[in-house]
Amino acid sequence: MRAVVVRPPRAGVELLEVPAPTLVPGGVRVSVLECGVCGTDHDIVDGKYGRAPVGTPFLILGHENLGVVTEVDAAAPGFAPGDLVVATVRRGCGEDRFCRTNRSDFCETGRFTERGIGGAHGYMAEEYVEVPEYLVPVPPELRPWAVLLEPMSVVEKAIVQGQLVLDRKEPTPGEPKPVAPSALVAGTGAIGMLAALVLRVRGYRVTAIDRHDETTPAARILAAIGADHVNTAGGLATVGDRRFDLVVEATGSVDLDFSLVNLLGPNGVLVLTGIPDAGTPAHDVAGGALWRDVVLGNQAIVGSVNANRTYFEAGLRDLAVVRQRWPDAIPGLISARRPLESFADVLGGRAGGTIKTVLTIRPGGAGDATR
Repeated sequence: MRAVVVRPPRAGVELLEVPAPTLVPGGVRVSVLECGVCGTDHDIVDGKYGRAPVGTPFLILGHENLGVVTEVDAAAPGFAPGDLVVATVRRGCGEDRFCRTNRSDFCETGRFTERGIGGAHGYMAEEYVEVPEYLVPVPPELRPWAVLLEPMSVVEKAIVQGQLVLDRKEPTPGEPKPVAPSALVAGTGAIGMLAALVLRVRGYRVTAIDRHDETTPAARILAAIGADHVNTAGGLATVGDRRFDLVVEATGSVDLDFSLVNLLGPNGVLVLTGIPDAGTPAHDVAGGALWRDVVLGNQAIVGSVNANRTYFEAGLRDLAVVRQRWPDAIPGLISARRPLESFADVLGGRAGGTIKTVLTIRPGGAGDATR
């Protein structure tokens, strides 16, 4: 079968003919329809990180996926050929209490593997084999957008983590119900836009910032869902004096991360999802003022990575809500679908102002549902 592969730690990417996977006992064979491309994929192609499976000279790339079941072992109940599925990414170490209870996103040993990222082949291939516990069934009506489910799961977890901290401010008996909470989303790539959508579903007043004007697809989608868009190309001062209960960061910019703390309101929470380059030069930070304000303001800074199956399932529920509530907005989340043969162009550059580019692995697959 054809697969897009890398050879960590070397930079570069290629399309290879590799052996098709063998159906294991209790396994499910899946024909891949689409794979989304994200910053992690670009970083692996650039040689910044990534790890091939033990005993294998290459790593099949890709962790954002949508596929269709083609074969099911007799010991794998619950799936049938023709079912649409999305596979989760992380496989736990099996050693700590989180990994033993299907919460590998909180793995404490660090000895997990991640398909398409570290230690396990990914989904940017014509097919893969998986066991049912890592496969999430997808309703047919969500097929056109289901390739977004993996980044959606990351957003779902991040917002839950932020909300857990915000819940310190429980309702006060005898007092009026608080107004809808406010949220700032930093970055309007896929993670940022999906965060804006989920926060709107949750009833937040949402402002999203980037360095683009109102002509981008992201700005138009934000307007359609009742969220504000602010172009901060001239600096964060353009946000004005607004302060927010929850800030979701989705850029990986160290400079911006430090500045976002200043946009938190009292008792606010900053959730970081972007992963900065480890080689980012040291920064001069007014640490005394920064941490003084965090302490005196009862503020919190939380990191959030990966997601377990429950967040994939929550993502499906929210995608269904978004589809019903803002049907004209959701198609714009996928900026382009490109054929597998365009892998080098798609993975070799990062186009500004786009939301999500998807590689179509199986011609005539998921993209047909949008026509």
